[in-house]
Amino acid sequence: MKTLLIGDTHLMCRLILPSLDKIIEEQNVKRLILMGDYTDQWGAIGCPDMYKNDLRFLYWWKSEMTARGVLVVLLTGNHGIPYLIGEPMYYSVMSPYAFDWIKEMLYDLGLQIAYRLEDYLVSHAGFTKDYEPLTWHFEVLTVDHKDRLAWLHNHAGLSRGGRYVTGSPVWADLNGDMLEFYHQDYPKQIVGHTPITSIDLTDNIIGVDTFSLSRSHVPLGNGEMFLYEDGRLSVIEHPIWNDDVVGKYFDENLQIISKTESKRL
Repeated sequence: MKTLLIGDTHLMCRLILPSLDKIIEEQNVKRLILMGDYTDQWGAIGCPDMYKNDLRFLYWWKSEMTARGVLVVLLTGNHGIPYLIGEPMYYSVMSPYAFDWIKEMLYDLGLQIAYRLEDYLVSHAGFTKDYEPLTWHFEVLTVDHKDRLAWLHNHAGLSRGGRYVTGSPVWADLNGDMLEFYHQDYPKQIVGHTPITSIDLTDNIIGVDTFSLSRSHVPLGNGEMFLYEDGRLSVIEHPIWNDDVVGKYFDENLQIISKTESKRL
């Protein structure tokens, strides 16, 4: 099954996903894996409408792809878990009404921790030697997983400012954890979470977080994605990803910093 893997989107689903229709059709993609972190972005925590619009679009897009016979796998990352467990972080949306709405929407999207793609173990941040893939990591998350999600979220590694040697599958750093302390039973992994400039398919641990931005919304990566089919990997360029397009997107969207508190989203 031909699979397209897409890095962290951080409130950019409306920018990144619509342009993929042609690629999905021309390449006959039958499975899409999004690497997590659909919420939160520099300068956007006071703009709940941006969260609402982006997550609604993601929900609609997943439904459309599913109707077309495409399997859509949505992983969760460290930015999604605070909403799922009801514990805001400093980078979470400010509006309590929006926060509760986002929590429900993320559960409705059917997120999971990890996915097995033939020889590759796929997760938001990666499995180090300190964390074993468990059955529930491959299940769709529900409120019954709350305590276990909180445990994963609390286990940040030293490389990400935590107190553990390595981070959990939602926190592990590609450079600080995965290159040295990866789980040797799973030598082939695909991860997001750590910004990279471009995808290197020669690595056993392949990073795909090419959509991350600086604080001023300048792209840190080139927007590459990659296709997987029967063990073969190939890099795909995003059709419209560049500094000007990204800058225009945020100029337009951050102007809607809103009165969602009064709207009670």
